Amino acid sequence: MKMFTTSRSQLIKNIINFSENELSNYSKKRNFDFGPPHKNVSKLSPYLRTRFISEEEVLKIAVSKNNIKNIEKFIEEIFWRTYWRGWLESHPWIYHEYLDTSKHQLLPKKTGIKCFDKWKEELIDTGYLHNHSRMWFASIWIFTLGYSWQSGAEFFKRNLLDFCPASNTLGWRWVAGLQTINKPYLALSDNINHFTNGRFNPIGQLNEKVKLNYIEQNSSHVLTFIKPEKIEFKNFDNIGIILNRNDLSLNHIFKNKEITYECCVYSNEHENKLINEFNKNIIQDIIENNKNFEITENHNQIFNWLANKKIKNLILPYETVGNKIFNIEKFKNKLKQLNIQYNFFLRDWDRNAFPYATKGFFKFKKNIPNLINLAKI
Repeated sequence: MKMFTTSRSQLIKNIINFSENELSNYSKKRNFDFGPPHKNVSKLSPYLRTRFISEEEVLKIAVSKNNIKNIEKFIEEIFWRTYWRGWLESHPWIYHEYLDTSKHQLLPKKTGIKCFDKWKEELIDTGYLHNHSRMWFASIWIFTLGYSWQSGAEFFKRNLLDFCPASNTLGWRWVAGLQTINKPYLALSDNINHFTNGRFNPIGQLNEKVKLNYIEQNSSHVLTFIKPEKIEFKNFDNIGIILNRNDLSLNHIFKNKEITYECCVYSNEHENKLINEFNKNIIQDIIENNKNFEITENHNQIFNWLANKKIKNLILPYETVGNKIFNIEKFKNKLKQLNIQYNFFLRDWDRNAFPYATKGFFKFKKNIPNLINLAKI
């Protein structure tokens, strides 16, 4: 069952259709996992993760079809991904600690817990799970099966189309009772029964009582997010843009400002065949709709492209914690040798939101109306 288009034009049609026909009931139905193809939720996460389409584009469509007051929950859900990325920017050691302890643990083929086994199969087969099922799955993984949260986060990392270092790491920590200290998310059989519309009822199979005694560490230690300098690119000559999985539509900003540029798309292999095919097809759609764009697959191809196009000023998507691709000394030193100026471009969406994402989401969401205004939605 193909749930995810890799055509941008079709994606926009899907968003319009969802906004017209499903969004008005989103707040009532969003927590229900009715099973694939999950028509009651937007399934936009794989596209927002790579910004194949931007948050502003999605919300402008949604607001054009609905009263903004009636879709507040949907808007909040769009901002959750932004919030997690911003939070990890001010707590980067959390991700580094996860990497040190994320050894993969192999699950038995069948656990005997019908819902869990079904979600595992769905994740591997489609690259996706409903958000509520991700929470249940993580809770069962940790508290019923006794695996580490880090290995669960690693399992998701290997299989999710929408894998994001911030959302994944912090989501698993939240379920484990580390993000909100000693307040885990427990999968309850009656909750699963209700929100799967009776498809699953694992009564007597789950550990539904957990008492934790974590000691909170570094809770008051927050790094200040330092925004990169905002640059006016209209005065730059010979601009080149490299799109990658951190931002596949960054060029639209320059196109809308009528700034001339050359562009290539960096495509790297993923060990998961399903994810690799999805990523390749998205990039192919970008290439087919932008005939002057090129695909590059390694640093040498990028350096050749820079030389052939006589690029003097290179624009790269900003790299948040866990998303490092080009912000490494070897690559940057080579650019310096080639006399190429480079900038890691931070979108205004993130520039405006990240400073508010240092504490809990409920404090962050108070700023959403202002962030919406700043985005001119």
